[in-house]
Amino acid sequence: MTGDLERIREALQFIPAGDRDTWVKMGMAIKSEVGDAGFDAWDAWSQQAESYKPATAREVWKSIKAGGGVNIGTLFHEARAAGWRDDGMHQAPTPEELAERRRDAAERAAKDEAETARERAEAAKKAAAIWKAATPATADNPYLKRKRIAPVATLREIDAGAAAAILGYVPKSGGEPLTGRLLVVPVKQGDRLSTLELIDGDKRKAALAGRGTKTGGYWAAQPLPEGDGDGLTLLIAEGVATVLSGKEASGHPAIAALSAGNLPAVAKAMRERYPLAALVILADLVKATGEPDPHAIEAARAVAGMVAVPDFGTGRPDGATDFNDLAQLSGLEAVGRAIASAAASARASHQQAERNAPAGESEGGEWPEPQALADGLPPVAAFDLALLPDTLKPWAVDICERVQCAPDFVAAAIMAGLGSIIGRKLGIRPQARTDWTETPNQWALVVGRPGVLKSPALEAALSPIKRLAATATEAHQAEAKDYARAVKLAKLRAEEGEKAARKVLARAPDTDVSDYLNSEEPEAPTARRYIAVDSNTASLGELHRQNPNGLLVHRDEMVSLLKGLDREDQAEARGFYLTGWNGNSPYTFDRIGRGLNLHIPAVCLSMLGSTQPGRIAEYIRHAVKGGAGDDGLIQRFGLLVWPDTGGDWRNVDRWPDGEAKRAAFQVYETLDRLDVEAIGAQRDTDQEGEPDGQHYLRFAAGGLGLFLEWRTDLETRLRGGDLHPAMESHLSKYRKLVPTLALVLHLAGGGTGPVTERATLQALAWAEYLETHARRAYASVTTPEVGAAKAIIARIRKGDLPRTFASWQVWRPGWAMLSDRVQVADALGLLVELGWLAASRSDTGGRPGTVYDANPRGLS
Repeated sequence: MTGDLERIREALQFIPAGDRDTWVKMGMAIKSEVGDAGFDAWDAWSQQAESYKPATAREVWKSIKAGGGVNIGTLFHEARAAGWRDDGMHQAPTPEELAERRRDAAERAAKDEAETARERAEAAKKAAAIWKAATPATADNPYLKRKRIAPVATLREIDAGAAAAILGYVPKSGGEPLTGRLLVVPVKQGDRLSTLELIDGDKRKAALAGRGTKTGGYWAAQPLPEGDGDGLTLLIAEGVATVLSGKEASGHPAIAALSAGNLPAVAKAMRERYPLAALVILADLVKATGEPDPHAIEAARAVAGMVAVPDFGTGRPDGATDFNDLAQLSGLEAVGRAIASAAASARASHQQAERNAPAGESEGGEWPEPQALADGLPPVAAFDLALLPDTLKPWAVDICERVQCAPDFVAAAIMAGLGSIIGRKLGIRPQARTDWTETPNQWALVVGRPGVLKSPALEAALSPIKRLAATATEAHQAEAKDYARAVKLAKLRAEEGEKAARKVLARAPDTDVSDYLNSEEPEAPTARRYIAVDSNTASLGELHRQNPNGLLVHRDEMVSLLKGLDREDQAEARGFYLTGWNGNSPYTFDRIGRGLNLHIPAVCLSMLGSTQPGRIAEYIRHAVKGGAGDDGLIQRFGLLVWPDTGGDWRNVDRWPDGEAKRAAFQVYETLDRLDVEAIGAQRDTDQEGEPDGQHYLRFAAGGLGLFLEWRTDLETRLRGGDLHPAMESHLSKYRKLVPTLALVLHLAGGGTGPVTERATLQALAWAEYLETHARRAYASVTTPEVGAAKAIIARIRKGDLPRTFASWQVWRPGWAMLSDRVQVADALGLLVELGWLAASRSDTGGRPGTVYDANPRGLS
């Protein structure tokens, strides 16, 4: 079993732990394979998530039942999709081993259950004793006074010393003891007292020791009403202060789950108790993001309820996260308005859920068949491998067959890699007589869903460059050893020269001893670098200074880098990258480091990375709508490919094509040591006749004619006013893209002299192909409501949105394609128009709002 667990631990490291659905699913997979022996591995992985809480992890693990349809294969599939490589050493357990595991698990479960039952009984006994010894809470209780809330009959208080005497230990929170007059909050599971929560004046909280005593437990601010909940609106919140503020502002009965993770369980228990009630979850905001706590959203979704969210406006004060904070800052009226709106929506949501139960079939006949939504993604051209040089095509075909990935991913990475190797060695002058020069560095971005093998494709295409990098590293290590010896030798010579000079000066003080002190310091070797993976901008600049030919910046998730560059404090970094696209412009870092400004005569950066459809669509929308990215940075990704990734999968298990690989690697090695003069490159001279500027090639006559014809058409289109501004900006960058692709194709194909007609035709075919992919990417801007409408329907089908909801529930979570309020409003209007949603007004005594009901015919 040890080997199984190690394999599981290794695979888990490739799976993000922050998504709750994935988190639970991985727990199910592990428990189905190794039972409770897998808890430690799952728990250690869980701690990577910011929302991790030990108690919640234990509760969720215990609730997982093995054999629920999710097995260990699910975990390994997720890990492989994220880049994990299995060593293939796993062996399925034998029936005997499985039986032994089940026996061990059953024994551990029985012992654990007995111990838990004992702890619960002990906690309930001590809770009853403290409750009996406590006195009714008063208005001057330190916690209630701090929160500016009035006591209710279901709260008591007790001195911390008296509580410790009954418990037999000092109650602590985060290692610090509770002090002073403690607020005593009774926690019930069903109608039985199970534990207490104790709170002191400094907001420190502690429950009584005992596993599972708070799970599904709640505190009620008043006796709970009888009946099935018909006409009842019940508020469910996380903490005591929020409950009392909500109850006072609205007049509705309220209960506290006493932890965010407990909200779903309490909500489900209340739904069972009150099947006809409107349930309103009072959400706290996540302090770091200002978004509603996901546990509150999960709870509302599970019971056809509604989430009420405290609205602090645009200038939310630090630390303001709940309705008690809102009451103190804006008054109870603001709390009451938010709850009233959510309560009306909750009633409508639950009524609609009842009508639609079990799956919308009973009421489906009253709804029209929704009209089809237009395809939100324009078609794209498939990649033709003939667009690659003959020297590289067999190798690219071999990669695509073995990896089973889209050829677009491999081709874009190949072209970006070749451009980075040529770099500043050689440029192209697209006109016959001018000095307009373009450098062949390329910016490539591949777009695809998770699991379509983007990363393996890029890694395979980068393997020749990584071979060059490894060779350079070995050479540098050898040079470093020689340098170390030379430094020692220079030091010895300097010491000997100094001694000799002293002797001479001792005899004749006026003697010139310069010759004795002329020991030269050896020059430190410079490490040749090709790829920069995770360098900050200052480090990248220093690497570039040492490698003036240029660098390839490779990021597995490129949009993360772009968003980082959007920040105001990254303005200098953004300027550096924008300059680096040109390939021939100087840049000086204004910030002084190591005693001098860092100046680079010509910045030449190639870019290669991947991203997911939702992330790139979201980024493009914000960039072209006047956001921080509205300066053409995204439009510089000329090699942007977003292919269709369907089709049949084949299991290809064979060795790489060695001959094709050797030929491809030879191309990269040749370009790395390219003798530009030997291939006929030219170079200007200055007024003194000295070489000046970058070497360059021009088009051959046939190529020049083709390029001029294409450019004439391009310039006419750019000036015609028919293109969306985002697309216009993108296509304008093709002035560089097409001639530099022609140069890359010419050189990679073994060409010398002027760039041939064939290479030019290939480059023009690339431009035609790439434009279809750019149109797909910018479709999120030109037809944003279609994509957003589809995203809304997907969220309803997934359960992220209830079937009855308000518009703020769509945009507030910040989901991809759904964070822009105006765009969400347009998408909702389109869905109503096409019959996917029905809209109605909700007047709750506060501000009237629109509530949307989902057509059950569109949810299957």
